[in-house]
Amino acid sequence: TFFYEVAGWFSTSSALSRKVLEYLALKKHPRTLQAEMTFFKVLIGLLFMIVAVAASPFGEKECDFSGIDLDEEVDKLLEKFPKSQLDSKKRGYRPLFEGLEIGDVTVTGMNEMKRYGPVIPYCTKDKAFVQVDIINLGDVEYTIPWRSCSGQEGKALLSAEFSRFTAQLLVDTQETSGKYLALSDEPAVPVITYSVDFQLDGMGDFGRIGSKVLSKLFPTMFLELWTEAFYSTFEKTLKTTLQKTMKYFSHGSKILMKIPNVHHKAVTFRGTASKRAERGKSCFGVNKV
Repeated sequence: TFFYEVAGWFSTSSALSRKVLEYLALKKHPRTLQAEMTFFKVLIGLLFMIVAVAASPFGEKECDFSGIDLDEEVDKLLEKFPKSQLDSKKRGYRPLFEGLEIGDVTVTGMNEMKRYGPVIPYCTKDKAFVQVDIINLGDVEYTIPWRSCSGQEGKALLSAEFSRFTAQLLVDTQETSGKYLALSDEPAVPVITYSVDFQLDGMGDFGRIGSKVLSKLFPTMFLELWTEAFYSTFEKTLKTTLQKTMKYFSHGSKILMKIPNVHHKAVTFRGTASKRAERGKSCFGVNKV
């Protein structure tokens, strides 16, 4: 109804301007009259645009970001990310393939990620959002312990020298408790990832050097591994952190990439005497002496 009223006003204004111009036509030179007609048309057009913009949804309270320091809110949220966390649901060692077992996956350094540049608040579909770019300067690292039937043990490390991605968060501009950020349905989107590094410890210099060479020879494979792991971890960490602030929306969030669920039976070792026999059985299916 508002826009019908504006249209009526515009029509009335146009009729009025025509009458004014007809009057001026009796007084003015044709060239002067043409210039004035152009001026009146531009003036009326500008007035119409100003009224339309003033009536747009961005003037509503839901899209009023005044009084909220969103840069600070995002920074405080990232600081609440855990320094270290277990990233695997299974607990204990489990067979990866015959002769080799892996333990719990640990992620460190999520709390070291930083906001990159100013945040961008915007509104769409009656909702307020904030877009933020986040960078990881090599602080996030995955650690996976491993052990073999021969008695060797060590750990595998996966990290990226640099990564940047974009995340979207909901903003509750009407919140009175000071907790403005909430989880949105928008997934985190990678911008750039540079130099994914894989290192295998526990096999001497040969293992360390060989694993680094592999990560350089097959960068795409390790990039995909990093991407699947990192963005899944980020979504889970963001969800958990927002839950702790009691600002989690029940509809959840889409995960950009999911790691396939691999179901393995965890192996438990009891006692020093039976440890080697149990390990031999779990690795090869027969007891070792």
